[in-house]
Amino acid sequence: MEDKALAQLHVIHLVVNTLRAAGCSAWLFGGWGLDARIGRITRDHGDIEFWVDRADGERSRALLAEAGATVLTTQPPEEACDFTWDGADFSTAYFDRQPDGTFTVLGRWADWVFPAGSFGDEPGVLDGTEVPAMSVAGLLAMKEQSGAED
Repeated sequence: MEDKALAQLHVIHLVVNTLRAAGCSAWLFGGWGLDARIGRITRDHGDIEFWVDRADGERSRALLAEAGATVLTTQPPEEACDFTWDGADFSTAYFDRQPDGTFTVLGRWADWVFPAGSFGDEPGVLDGTEVPAMSVAGLLAMKEQSGAED
């Protein structure tokens, strides 16, 4: 495993453990989220991305900053927050729970809807350790709505 991947994996565990200890949840998405669902690291990743319930957005930001992450002011605060920690960059983006069990977001992605169960209790696995990850159905819905090519 490359040094960058090891540093990112370390930060993933720092974020998960920091938030979990305070009763706050975050789910990996993007490339790391997919790797967690597959159960192995498939490639190098440019970034680390987590979804957080908007109700926990400010609290999660404060918890991560208190634990040692540096908050960056590069994103609209109602949408997301960028951080750096131990040399690895990561972000948290916020979702809203809807009465029908689906999930939506604000801002640039206001037309995105994630299916019920996108942010559940079934963990993924990275390097033999369970981590919270967006569901496969949620990852697919996100990919379809984003129009991403890769």
